[in-house]
Amino acid sequence: MNSVDQKRKYYRLKYPKRARPFVRFGNEMFQVTEVSEGGIRMVTNPLTEMYKGLSVKGVLNLNEEDMVEIEGAVLRFDNEEVIIQLKKGPTFKIMVDQQRYIRTKFPAFFEKLRNELAY
Repeated sequence: MNSVDQKRKYYRLKYPKRARPFVRFGNEMFQVTEVSEGGIRMVTNPLTEMYKGLSVKGVLNLNEEDMVEIEGAVLRFDNEEVIIQLKKGPTFKIMVDQQRYIRTKFPAFFEKLRNELAY
């Protein structure tokens, strides 16, 4: 992706439904749909008492090998998802490894995303 296509500071890695990581905050667990070095997007639970600005600390489980301690705050809500802005999260190396993992295990997923962006 060139700088025209990607205007964000960090690349956001989308996950196919079958490969979604999860994050644990205390005794609550959430599916994660996107990860970057600066934030995560996760499916919210309607019973969760999250609010904008809430500080969170937990563990992001990307797979059996990559578990990352994260810290951040609720940035905003988007339909049934919540976006957490991270001040502590995955490293660039972990993000590259995750991208390689998704491309290898789910090649059709990236092809589908590429086709969606073309339109």
